[in-house]
Amino acid sequence: MEIIKNISIIFISIFFESLPFLLLGSLISAIIETYVSDETIAKIIPKNKVLGSIVGILLGFFIPACDCAVIPISKRLLKKKVPINVAISFMLASPIINPVVLLSTYYAFYNSNPKIFYYRLILGVLISLIIGVVMALIFKDKDVTINNSDIKCKHCHHHENKHTFKNDFLSIINHCTLDFFDVVKYLMFGALIASLTQVLLPRDILNIFNNNQVLSIIILMLFAYLISLCSTSDSFVGKSLLSSFSSSSIVAYLLLGPMIDIKNTIVLLGNYKKSFTITLILLIFIIIFITSLVVTYI
Repeated sequence: MEIIKNISIIFISIFFESLPFLLLGSLISAIIETYVSDETIAKIIPKNKVLGSIVGILLGFFIPACDCAVIPISKRLLKKKVPINVAISFMLASPIINPVVLLSTYYAFYNSNPKIFYYRLILGVLISLIIGVVMALIFKDKDVTINNSDIKCKHCHHHENKHTFKNDFLSIINHCTLDFFDVVKYLMFGALIASLTQVLLPRDILNIFNNNQVLSIIILMLFAYLISLCSTSDSFVGKSLLSSFSSSSIVAYLLLGPMIDIKNTIVLLGNYKKSFTITLILLIFIIIFITSLVVTYI
């Protein structure tokens, strides 16, 4: 009974911690759908993949969304013909470099190890840029999203041509509701798996390989993936691990968790094609592992 109680408490904590950000993400997605035309996006997004990804990263700075909340926004951007590199760079960067996360990371490490704050910021931007460009090269001109809400949304298309307060309001409510309920069911399932992992995963396993630099990085990457913490709070867990793990493995933990975990893997699989999601996850793991090893020798 104690195990069930703990699982329930953690599930509720993860789910309700993510819910406001998911609602915010759905609302922003709906506003983009209502007010931003394909022609406008074509004008403001650079054709150059690197410059386009930088625009996506800058967009991520100004939208305070967690890892699962950025998924409906990125999907809406792709539906608006935004290049894949822009949407992916935004999706990966926002949970790391938005002001709320930057402040929490700085507050957690500014006394103990301030370099970790700068590593998370700089490498978060760099990795988001690299993966965005690589994914664009792999999936060039391919439709990588799963069509779900678009079919149900046809009844609200008549609002889009004539912008009045009533039409715009109804359009935003319709799109926000559809995006929210498309994602929330995957969030619930992901939160359940994450809560099971947190309760059933023996914490002692983290200490088995902490003296080996390579294995400690791998262990904390897997830990970040399984535990599925929100990026606004993972810094304080990372700080608690400083006494047992190296700075480079803490950096790996702080980079991977916001970009991919169990929770948003399930949300991704509900919105993006399987080949796209698997490729994205593999790239995230490989590039974060390499960059974290580099940090070891700096």
